[in-house]
Order: sequence, then C-alpha cells, then structure tokens
Amino acid sequence: MRRVFMAWGLTFLLLGGSVAAVEILPPQAFTERFAQALGAAEPSASVAVRQELRLTVRTADGNTNDINLTNIYGEYRGQPERFDDLVQLFARAVRDPVPAKLQLSRVVPMIKDRGWLAEIAPIFRSRGHEPLFEPLNKELVIAYVEDSSTRARYLNTGDEVGDRNTLRARAIGNLKRILPKIEMRPHEDGWASISAGGNYEPSLLLIDEMWSTGQIKVDGDVVIAVPGRDALLVTGSNNRAGLKAMRAMAEKLATAPYRLTKALFVYREGRFVAFDPN
Repeated sequence: MRRVFMAWGLTFLLLGGSVAAVEILPPQAFTERFAQALGAAEPSASVAVRQELRLTVRTADGNTNDINLTNIYGEYRGQPERFDDLVQLFARAVRDPVPAKLQLSRVVPMIKDRGWLAEIAPIFRSRGHEPLFEPLNKELVIAYVEDSSTRARYLNTGDEVGDRNTLRARAIGNLKRILPKIEMRPHEDGWASISAGGNYEPSLLLIDEMWSTGQIKVDGDVVIAVPGRDALLVTGSNNRAGLKAMRAMAEKLATAPYRLTKALFVYREGRFVAFDPN
C-alpha cells in the first residue's frame, strides 16, 4: 500500500510504477499544476506554491504542511501518466487528519541513511524537537513512523512513546503484524531481491530471525544492499559475480527517487556492518 510520509510539516510520497511516453512538465510548471490539482481535489484546504517543487497546504483545522515535491517530481518523470494518482494520494492524506494521540500499535521502524537524518533534523529542530531515531551502524539509522492507511508520520523526541528501551522491539512486533508475504526472487547473475509490499523492505534488516537462522541461503556471509525505500538486495560474501552484479544494481537504484545508499553491508555477529571485500 502506498504511503504519504509526513515529518513535522514536510511531506514525502512513496509510489512505484512503470514508464510511459507522456509529455513531462518542467519543475515549475509541475509545481503549479500540482498545486491547482490538489486544491481542486480537496477544496477545503488552501494550497499555495512556496517555491519551485515546494507547496504549503493549510487544512480546514488550521494545520499547515510544507510539501517537498522533489522526490514526487522524480516519480512523476518516471511515470507521468500517474499524475492524477499522485494528486489523489495527497488529497486523501490531507483529508485524513493526524490523530491527536500517538497510536503506539501503529509505530513501526524505518531504515534511513545518515544523509536523510542530516537533511530532516533542522525541520524537527525548527519546532523544538529532534527526530526520534537509533543508530543501526555507521551509515544507517532506525527512524520510527506512525503508519496509517494513507500516511506515515515520522516521530520526534516530543512524542510519548513510553519506555524507549523497548521501543525497537515493540515497533518490530508491529512491523511483523502489518507486513504482507515476504518473497525472495533470485536473479541469474548471483543475487536476489526481497520484496515485502514496497514500503518497508529495508526494515527487514531488523527481523533477526530472517538472517540468523540460515533461511537466506547464500555462498558465505549474507551481504545486502538497501539502495531505496522499496529495495532489499542480497548475495553471499564468497559470490564474486553476485557481489559485482548486486553492487551495480545498488548503484543504479541509489540514483532514483527515495534513494538510500549504494553501500553494501554484511551480517556478522548478529548485526549488519559495512562490507569490505578486501
């Protein structure tokens, strides 16, 4: 299921699809058209162009969201025929108010890279808080989101989450409950892709039984890549062809919208650390 991701007024969108030969609007024209279409789809909200690829949306209850269209525009360039779908996803999120009280049963973990953390932290700080996260390794962090049917809101240090020492375990339990069937697709050049609905593939790194029980069978140690929000690639540390092919795929996917990192990580002693083939 597709999600609009909210972070204290900054909005992102997760969407997948195919490419079609449709005329593509330049960024400013796209911004203006998107604002007009969103205002028409949800007339109770006030939509204004803030700058190129940035909108401000004020809802009927007085809440204001600053919408960053950068990643959305990247998705639109890949699938311009889905413009109306993009608008409708945002319209549904606008009319779906954020619950006044955090619903802990909906809190799930999301893997992000430290570049994302550096980018988003000032947004939280401008409202007196910090993003709520935990380090996973030197490059990746665990963020937390409150997931609903139309949106997922990133949590901050002002949210009442109870005992933070147990937050990760509780969030992983929630994730397991909402995940669809996990599927693994092998590729001829020695690596495999793992899918789980398109929202939380990188978060599967936190489900330890997937990696510690031998159910992921590879040549050597498990090596993974998480180049995007909906991408989890895997091969073995002794599979040279697989490593080469997977690295190339990770580098390609890490240039797309909603990218994470092209780095590879290896599962050793119960955790994922940077992979050094030398």
